[in-house]
Amino acid sequence: MNTKNFWIAASSGAAASLLLANLPYLGFVNCLLCAGFWGSAVFAVWLYRRLTGTVSVREAVKLGAVSGLIAGVIGLLLSFLGVAGVQGLMKGLEGIIPAQDLQGMEQIPAWAGWIINIMGVVVEFGLGALGGLIGGSIFNPKPKTVKE
Repeated sequence: MNTKNFWIAASSGAAASLLLANLPYLGFVNCLLCAGFWGSAVFAVWLYRRLTGTVSVREAVKLGAVSGLIAGVIGLLLSFLGVAGVQGLMKGLEGIIPAQDLQGMEQIPAWAGWIINIMGVVVEFGLGALGGLIGGSIFNPKPKTVKE
């Protein structure tokens, strides 16, 4: 496994996932079966294969999982700034939902936001691994045969 190309592909997949999940209007892509999360991992596998010429399914799953983990951790850190996670969602809803309907939202305890954001990291890690598996299956369609 080419380490340099691995990190380039993983970082690119994480960036794509963060953009698809947190930018206005592009965030709606994740409404389609979380397509931004696993689709970004498929993109990372495609990029790695393009850079190296080959990718095994095992490498693809590892790449997708790392890509998802990077995106999840960065998303968790961005939640402190209010641009991702539950905090970002609440900020986005302020412009859409009338103020009187959001009155009880400020009373959500901080620990609940933490739990939801940490669960988001776990979900992104899992969907990244799934996307890596899908990408590995697509971009390495020939199973290797074992010679006896």
